[in-house]
Amino acid sequence: MSPSVSVQIFIGLPLIALVFSILEQCRPLARQRLFRQGWKADIAYYALGSILGQFSTAGSLAAMLMLRHVMGFDLGRLAARQPDWLQVVEIVLISDFSGYLFHRLLHSNRWLWRFHKVHHSSRQMDWLAAARLHPVDKLLGDFVQLVPLLCLGFGDQPLLVYAGILGFQMFLNHANVRVNLGPLRWIVAGPDFHQWHHCENPAAYNRNFAPHLVIFDRLFGTAHIPSTRIRPWKYGVREKTPEGFWRQMLHPFRETVRATRRLRLTKAFEVQKSWDGIKTEMHMTKASCLLGAALLLAVLKDRAGAAP
Repeated sequence: MSPSVSVQIFIGLPLIALVFSILEQCRPLARQRLFRQGWKADIAYYALGSILGQFSTAGSLAAMLMLRHVMGFDLGRLAARQPDWLQVVEIVLISDFSGYLFHRLLHSNRWLWRFHKVHHSSRQMDWLAAARLHPVDKLLGDFVQLVPLLCLGFGDQPLLVYAGILGFQMFLNHANVRVNLGPLRWIVAGPDFHQWHHCENPAAYNRNFAPHLVIFDRLFGTAHIPSTRIRPWKYGVREKTPEGFWRQMLHPFRETVRATRRLRLTKAFEVQKSWDGIKTEMHMTKASCLLGAALLLAVLKDRAGAAP
């Protein structure tokens, strides 16, 4: 599903930059500099994502073949027998649902959040902020969305069309562009929907998970569509996240190591505390036994002295 790395970097990136830079200058959602803080790191993320996309596609194909071999899950080209337009609709719905579920997991699981938090670290939104994905986040997300599509056997052309939709909407939803979807804003996820997900307030960034449509967020009660404001006051996360590509690459692993050490220390403290409690109880039992023995001896002596 991914074009070659050279095409994505030397042709795709300049074209995307040209289109969205013009849009952001003509219809900005907020006034900000063209080259915001962290843009160089996000270029590196784009290049790395282009390379990782090849691995995620190959890995998804391998997972599909494994499912077919181990579980006998083989639908062949069942989905490809349908009209192309219907396949595209089904692909969008399936990917949106799987993406919604996985995105919620990224926010609810502590280990996964450490990696996904990198994506939320940008303090300003523009099209390039979409590329800021940690490799762990990128690879897992691709697997979750690609494997079901490949297993169901959708045709090549519908998958190619969807890849175009995915890429365009991904950059658009992060872009600093004022888009008026009208009544469609209650169906289609646009910048005014997704960018609330990047709000600095945790109550907001645990909302609006779906990548394409508003349907699943509304269905599961996670939609946040204010009628008074079209964009958040502040973007980013309150948790400490470093600036710079390599620091952000290493930060989730460092956090994991620190959390593991804290967990070990906590467990060691709890074990020591339990052992201290056991020793205290043993000392108290020993003292009680000695006291009881002393009282018994005293009673026996009194009886012996009272005897004629």
